[in-house]
Amino acid sequence: MMTNLKEELTNSLSDLIVFLSDYKEKINVNNFIGILEEMQFILQSIGKSQIPAETMIHLQKRYKSMFFPRDGLSDFYVFDSDAAYMKMRNEQFSLLIKRIDSLLEE
Repeated sequence: MMTNLKEELTNSLSDLIVFLSDYKEKINVNNFIGILEEMQFILQSIGKSQIPAETMIHLQKRYKSMFFPRDGLSDFYVFDSDAAYMKMRNEQFSLLIKRIDSLLEE
């Protein structure tokens, strides 16, 4: 397990950006990618490995801003004619979200 929260969070945000990049045609996905990239930029601009408390609060707010009730990331779902593929992709998405959630709570 990585002990560096900043690095782990940056990598997790990258993973989510890569995942969402496959679905740019969906509503708001380009906006979500922009927010995630902004969060990465904020993390990269911190000179030290520890994330200051006020920066973490800002990151949490930016992240939560993507989970509005309608057409937000909480509504995001991959549809595909291949049921196994669809299930796998939705599980991947769910795991990415859970991982970022837990990192932002630390």
